[in-house]
Amino acid sequence: METTSMQTILNKFSVLETISKFAYFADHHEWGNLRKLFTNQITIDYTSLTGEEPANLDAAELVKHWEPALSQYKMTQHVITNHIIEVQGESAATCKAYFQAFHEQPNKFGDHKWTLGGEYHFSLLKVNEDWKIAGINMTAKWGSGNPNLLA
Repeated sequence: METTSMQTILNKFSVLETISKFAYFADHHEWGNLRKLFTNQITIDYTSLTGEEPANLDAAELVKHWEPALSQYKMTQHVITNHIIEVQGESAATCKAYFQAFHEQPNKFGDHKWTLGGEYHFSLLKVNEDWKIAGINMTAKWGSGNPNLLA
């Protein structure tokens, strides 16, 4: 049986905490704290949801884009679970996980809830002592409710 070093366990825990903060800060509109979780440049792939090509973005611009989009909802709750974390050396890691994203916005044209589910694949880098998200690939697998809440 392979033994796991204490440093690997600590790194995995720190990666898990970074991913948990990603969802929490987005849902609680803590934009400054959310920005601190990312490397300066981040690769984003939401092709399965938006149809847009993957992009390399400035992290501050990404958060600036997410802020009005998420703030329009009455409530969001991103649940990320079943984390599979792999640490490569001392400064790189990946995390694969399932997600469910709940959105609520009362409207007069249909259901006021939208739920999306699928998988995240995160790439992370250790910067100084902190694990930062360098890449996010979100693959939507299913949805229910009204995806046009804000239309």
